[in-house]
Parts: sequence; C-alpha cells; structure tokens
Amino acid sequence: MADDDKETVKLFSELLQSNGIKVVGKGFNGHDAVFLYQKLKPDVVYLDVTMPVFDGIYALEKIRELNLDAVIIMLADNITLNNEMAMNRLNPSAVIHEPIDINEIIKKTNELCAPTTDSEQHMRKTMVTLALKNTLLQLGTQELDKVTDILHKDYNCTLEDCYEYPQYLKQVLKDLFGESYQDYILNSLTENMKDIMSQKQIKEFLQELSV
Repeated sequence: MADDDKETVKLFSELLQSNGIKVVGKGFNGHDAVFLYQKLKPDVVYLDVTMPVFDGIYALEKIRELNLDAVIIMLADNITLNNEMAMNRLNPSAVIHEPIDINEIIKKTNELCAPTTDSEQHMRKTMVTLALKNTLLQLGTQELDKVTDILHKDYNCTLEDCYEYPQYLKQVLKDLFGESYQDYILNSLTENMKDIMSQKQIKEFLQELSV
C-alpha cells in the first residue's frame, strides 16, 4: 500500500493484517508503489490518490502498464476533475472514498481477489494429478507407464482426467495391483494428498476410489 501519511500507512496496515490480509510492502508516494509492485508482485495494491510529486494516478498508470489485470484499489478524498477523468481512463479495480470503512475495503478486497470456481477446480485437478504421479512413481516408472497406457487404451483418458473419472482409475489400479490396491496404493495416495485432504471435493474423490 502507498500513502504519504506514515501514520495512515501504519494504522491501515495493522487493520488489514488483523483481518487476514498480509501487507508485503509499504510506500509513501506513487514512485514507491510502482517499485514495490515490480519487486513484490502483490495480489492487490492500495493507493492513496493524492500524494506529493508522484501521486496515486501516476502509480495506477505505471502499474497498469506493467500488468493490465493488476488489482488496484484507490483510496480517494476530494477528487479533482482531472483525477476523476484519469481514473476513468485507467480503470482502477475499485475506488473507496474517505473516511475509510475497513469493512468495505475487506469486502471489496475479497471480492476482487477470490479465485474463480474454474481456477479452484483447475488447481485441485493439478494437485490430484501430482499426487497420483508421486504415488505411482514410488512403485517405479514402469508402473506409472502401465497405468497411463491402460487408461488411454481402455478409457481414452489421461491421468489428468482421473480427477473427473475416478472410477476409471480405480478399475485400472485394482486390475494391476489386486489386493495391494487398498492396503498400499490407496493409503499412499491418501498420504500424498494430506495437505489438501480438508477440501470436500478431495474427500469425495478418495471416497470414490475406496468404495
């Protein structure tokens, strides 16, 4: 975040962090904000519109040049017509008018930074695929190759597709590993997924494999 009032920066940072938002960089003019953005690549930038020399509009424009999709929240008080026209052109993610309501800022931040359903689904699929590969590689590259070959030949799917079609994976693993499927393969897979086990969709995936 960037504001020319150091006390405001201190207080605002404390409020953000008490609401679960980690403040990774603090600046006191628009130049600081651009430098910190390039260095830290934060999820969201908070900019005071009115700062001396290099103001929030300067930072907004430069950060937009670096990343057109950057999440930038402007904190505004007594906006001039020129600043308003500039913001309309540069399209900040949100404009919060002073006096600042921290609840409004937290709500808007969560709305802007929350991952979409599609991105969450893609992330889960990627993590499940990695866990599957790790589990099979513990048995050896030949076993990984066998599983992927049978999936392709019998079901026309890849290891990545098994997140949506766990029944195919289950049948292939049972056919290949027999009784050791439940005792070793499934237990090993569960261990490799322990970091994401709390997610409902992951639990459902593993339940499909264990039935």
